[in-house]
Amino acid sequence: MTQSIKIDKQGSNAILRFQDTKNLDANNAHRIKGEVRGILDPGIKNLLIDLGTIHFVDSTGFGALIAILKTMKSQGGKLILFNVSNELEELMDLMQLLTVFEVKPTEKEALASLN
Repeated sequence: MTQSIKIDKQGSNAILRFQDTKNLDANNAHRIKGEVRGILDPGIKNLLIDLGTIHFVDSTGFGALIAILKTMKSQGGKLILFNVSNELEELMDLMQLLTVFEVKPTEKEALASLN
């Protein structure tokens, strides 16, 4: 099985990028959640997720993101989503998830918000 994600570690921060994945849904959310948990180590305090390639997220996909958020918070860290499409951000707003997730427009702004 090929990995759906790539993680770049930068000190205590990690940046997750999806590879060949356009949807985060019932077909792949549990597998991706498991991949993230398998890659993260205790030295990672903050996780930034690039959603630039993601066009669709269903309730299972949002559930996976919330589970990852809980994991990061339990380790005393943060989860920041960035590069979110307008359509996805509108959906998150409608579902009142913008109060749950920290969302930044770019990777640079996401990294800067950690300081």
